[in-house]
Amino acid sequence: MWAHVQTLATGRVAENIGKRLDWKRFQPMPTSVEKTQGLHKMSNDLANVAKCMVRSALKGALATLDAHSDAPYASMILFATTVEGCPLTLISKLARHTRNLHATAAASVLVDTSNAAGDANSGGRVSLIGTFSEDASPSSRARFLSRHPSAAEYADFADFSFFRMHIESAHVIEGFGRIVTLPGLALKTNITDPTAFADAEPSGLAELRRYWPTVTGFDPEGVDVMVDASLRRLQFPSPATDAVTARAAAAICLAAAMPS
Repeated sequence: MWAHVQTLATGRVAENIGKRLDWKRFQPMPTSVEKTQGLHKMSNDLANVAKCMVRSALKGALATLDAHSDAPYASMILFATTVEGCPLTLISKLARHTRNLHATAAASVLVDTSNAAGDANSGGRVSLIGTFSEDASPSSRARFLSRHPSAAEYADFADFSFFRMHIESAHVIEGFGRIVTLPGLALKTNITDPTAFADAEPSGLAELRRYWPTVTGFDPEGVDVMVDASLRRLQFPSPATDAVTARAAAAICLAAAMPS
C-alpha cells in the first residue's frame, strides 16, 4: 500500500511529504501468526525471568487457607529450591501456616523483586500457585541449609519439617505490558536423572567453594552465589547435561563474574 502511495506522490508533493513523514514508520499491522509468535516469545522470555526470580529468592510471602475460617492467611517464609527448581521451605508444625497446609495443601507464594526498583510497579514479581508436601530428602535439606545456614540451629527440632512446593501455574509480571500466566512445567528445570544430579552436587559444590566460598548451589541452568547478603543468579549460556558439566559451567561463569 505505502509503496503505491509513494509512487503517486511525485514532484514537489512527494518532496514536501517526504520532509514530514518517515516512510519506515508506516508498517503493516501484524498478522495473527505474528501476534502469536510475539506472545510465544514473550512467554519464553518471562519464563526465564520467573525462573531467575524463583532461583534467587531468599524469602517469599506464603498464602494459605486458614484451617478454621477458610479465610486467606499470608505469612513470610524462607525460600530455597530443589535442583529442578521446586520451591523449598522449612517450617514448624506449631506455626499457623503449617497447620493450614496440613488441612489444605493448596497455596500460593509471591516472590517479589520490585524492592530494588524506584517504582515498585515496574519491578518483577511472580505468584506461584500449587500444592505443598513434606520433603525428607537429604538433597532438599542440604540445598536449603546451604542457602540459610543459620536454619541448621533448629532444622532438627522435632516440630520442624521441610516442605516442597509443586508448581501448577505461575503468574509473572515484569513491568507494564509484560504479564503472562505460565504452566508450572515452564518453570521446571528438565533433568534426565534428578536424583543422580542431586547426589553429585555436594562434591561439585565443595570444589567450587575452594575458589568461591559463598556459592550456595548449582543446577543444569545456572549457579547461585551470595553477594553482600543477597543471592545472585548466574545463568549458563546453555543448559548442562549433568552435574559434571554443570560444575564446569559454574566455574566458568563464576570466574567471569567474580574473579578470585
